[in-house]
Amino acid sequence: MHKLSWLTVLFLATVHVASVTVEEPQTVLDIPIAGQTITVEEPQTVSDIPIAGQTINDEPSGKWYKFNSTIERVAVIGAGPAGLQAAATFVKHNFTVRLFDRAPGPGGNWLYSDEIPVRESYPDAPAVEEHWIPEELPASEYYNEGDDDLTLDSRWREHWQPRSIWDSLHTNSPAVITELPDVPYPPDHSWVISAHTIGAHVRAYASIHNLNANDNSSVHSYSTRVEKLSKRPDGNGWTLTLKHLKKLEEPDRLKATWWTEDFDAVFVAPGPYTSPHVPEIDGLLQWSNVRAVDDPSLFSVYHSRVYRRPERYTGKTVLVIGVGTSGSEIARDIAPVAKKIYASHKEYADWDTLHPFQRRSFRRFPDETEFVPKISHFESLSSLDNGIKDGKIVLVNGTVLENIDEVILATGYKRSNPFHLSVLNQTFGAESLEAPPPSDVFTGPALKYVHWTGHFIPDPTLAFSTIRPWTAGQYQYYGQAKVWEGTAHLPNEAGLWAQYNSTRYTFFRGLFGTAPSEAIVRQYVTWLNNESLENGGRLVSPWPVQNREVFAYYANQEWEKDYLSKENFTKFENIPDRQWTQKDIWDISVFEDDSW
Repeated sequence: MHKLSWLTVLFLATVHVASVTVEEPQTVLDIPIAGQTITVEEPQTVSDIPIAGQTINDEPSGKWYKFNSTIERVAVIGAGPAGLQAAATFVKHNFTVRLFDRAPGPGGNWLYSDEIPVRESYPDAPAVEEHWIPEELPASEYYNEGDDDLTLDSRWREHWQPRSIWDSLHTNSPAVITELPDVPYPPDHSWVISAHTIGAHVRAYASIHNLNANDNSSVHSYSTRVEKLSKRPDGNGWTLTLKHLKKLEEPDRLKATWWTEDFDAVFVAPGPYTSPHVPEIDGLLQWSNVRAVDDPSLFSVYHSRVYRRPERYTGKTVLVIGVGTSGSEIARDIAPVAKKIYASHKEYADWDTLHPFQRRSFRRFPDETEFVPKISHFESLSSLDNGIKDGKIVLVNGTVLENIDEVILATGYKRSNPFHLSVLNQTFGAESLEAPPPSDVFTGPALKYVHWTGHFIPDPTLAFSTIRPWTAGQYQYYGQAKVWEGTAHLPNEAGLWAQYNSTRYTFFRGLFGTAPSEAIVRQYVTWLNNESLENGGRLVSPWPVQNREVFAYYANQEWEKDYLSKENFTKFENIPDRQWTQKDIWDISVFEDDSW
């Protein structure tokens, strides 16, 4: 049996008392003793939404959420950095786990491929549009080249949706905050790491946890898309409708298989880059139908997610719409070969009020870039057969751009997970609701009705990855495993809604190094350690101090001078917990459509 030092015992005894407010928390063994008082207020009108699996009584246990049945089988949707960590954690906690991803292997957004996604919709497709499912399951279907006027290649790419990273992409975050547990980068790795290095890193994590595509495991199922997520008829647990697409050894043939699997709980982590955002600009629809003159298999107007390499831009004049991360980095990549680069952007009132990442993106554009205002409209083309070079693009200030060879829409992404639609209908279909729920519960920039722990409040057997997986994900997935196995508790219905509706629990998010991002880590450390002391389980520590120093140096060198210091973390120890979640700016590197 391990012996604990007196300092450790002191920490364990102190952190267990969660009702003491400590204005200036001390630190023992680099673990904050963060006292807090959680006030459970009366839920606001949003709490009229029905909640499943809830038992409330007058006994002390009535203050906690109680599941109707034991949770044994857990599905994980998405095999990126979040889903892989969650799956590995759930396996470690002895759940029967199934991991699904539409891609042919793990990596999520960091799975590079020369394949490009199928053509995006002009205008934007509906945020939620269900896939076709055979009436009777299980079912199989074989596809030949040209069936329904579709190529096998387009069917394959539509199914797995090749990711939006390009060959020369390097991350805008250092390795110290872009690293999964158990697989450290080599000590001599470069300061700024490439997408290929990150992809290999994620695959290494998958391999050591027996979750890679070539591992003989009953856990993972790649090339498998979740078509529908629905409650089981008895209301306990979930049914996933799944579609697997396989390339057959015989030439020119694909096999699709549909089936269902039942689960007691579901964890969702498909990432935010699920669907490209196409802006509504007059005339854009016509221009989007024009093929490239030098390669009719390509288009002259397209979303940045199809960008892979700069060679096709040699000697061309290119208009980039959007000045976020994708816009600036693609412009840097094509600048050595392009003839001319324009960058169109919204009007910003004050440079100093921009988020540091927005200012950084502007500065990252190559010097030869000519910045222009927003586009008023694309003038009508006389022909769709000769490219767009003879077309005219009118800006809001009246200026006309001509002789443009290609237009890149670096206009960001929106959430679009059609398998959620049945959950929305089943959960919020109660006649007792005074008003229907917002349509963007699962498709907006931020998920709605989701507790800070990631649990869906109307039914906490459904959970989401809602925080940065590289740095804080390990806390969230451990917490979800503990809740589902019974070694950690969630508040009852009133408590869940009260925390969701209060300012304190609204802004547990932010660019890494900001107060909200530090708040969520401290909140998790306090909650998890209290629950482990009470119910069993390992203790967790906050982010290592040495990593804070490395990250602070990087941020000031690569992002913006004086943006961050180690005090961004240490000063938190003198901030009362009531100030932990003051509103901060969302990470615009994810939702670029807010800044294009």
